[in-house]
This record gives sequence, C-alpha cells and structure tokens, in this order.
Amino acid sequence: MKSHLVKLVVLASVVALVGCGKKRTQRAEVVECSSISLDAKGTTLCLVQLYKWKLPAAQKAAESRAHELDSLKTWQEDSVWHLSADKHKRDLQSCQRGTEQVNNCLLVAGWPIRRVRATTDSMWNAELPKHRRELQECMAKRDFNLSSCLTLYYKWDSDRALATADSVTRARLGR
Repeated sequence: MKSHLVKLVVLASVVALVGCGKKRTQRAEVVECSSISLDAKGTTLCLVQLYKWKLPAAQKAAESRAHELDSLKTWQEDSVWHLSADKHKRDLQSCQRGTEQVNNCLLVAGWPIRRVRATTDSMWNAELPKHRRELQECMAKRDFNLSSCLTLYYKWDSDRALATADSVTRARLGR
C-alpha cells in the first residue's frame, strides 16, 4: 500500500513538472516575441508564425504581455519621478510665480508632457467655478471673439480657450 502511495506521489509530481515546464516554455516564447516586436500585434504574429500558436491564444498572450510591459514602464517612470519630488514641487511653485504659462514653464523645466497635462488640468479643475464665471462674462460680450476674450482678459491658455470657443459654437449650432 505504501509503495502504491509513493508511486502516485511521484506520478503527480512528474505531471506537475511537465505542466509547469510547458508553461515556462510558452512564457519564454511570449517574452522572446515581445522583445523583438513593437506591439501586441507584432507579438501575436511572431507567436503564430514562429511558434505555431493558435491565433486566439497568441492574441490573448500578446495583449497580456503588452499590458505587463506598460505597467512595468509606468511603475519605473513613477519611481524615478518620485525620487525628485522635492525638485518637482519647487519647479511648480516657481512656474506658478512666473509670468510664463505654467505648462510651458514646466516643459522647459524638463517635465514629461503627460505630467504637465495632468498637473495643469488639476490646477484648472481646482478653479473651475472661477473659469465658468469668466466664460459667462466673455459670452456676454457679443462683439468680441470668445477665445480672444478668454485669452486676453483672463489669461487662459490659448489651446484651452480655442477648444472652449469651439465647444460653445457647436453647442449653439445644436450639434
């Protein structure tokens, strides 16, 4: 009876090792294909052509790998960013005191565009009631271009002023 139990344990171990070995091989294939392609589509194509994967399985594995790589990249960028948190705080304070637009100042300070947009959007949203009032005041001036009014009188960023004016015009036209 005891030898039968040992045989079952050995058999189960062998089956588990074979199953794990297959996963490791598939994982290595996915990693290899993702390292030689630029996106999930290329990884899928590599897996299908080079390793004869079925298309649905290759797509799923490639998309998972792309998500994994994106997450790692974001984590690395965030880690490096947080190392210089004090410098970034000083940059922001300096840019808010200056005469130049905050987003341009932060770009000159070396901030990535993604962080600049998030920061300026956050600052904008914090003052949303004020900006709504400014918009209403400019809309009341019928003889003045809306985006020009917002830019000149209230120092709105020109891109934001143009986008707002376009949105107002579309709303007035009923689109």
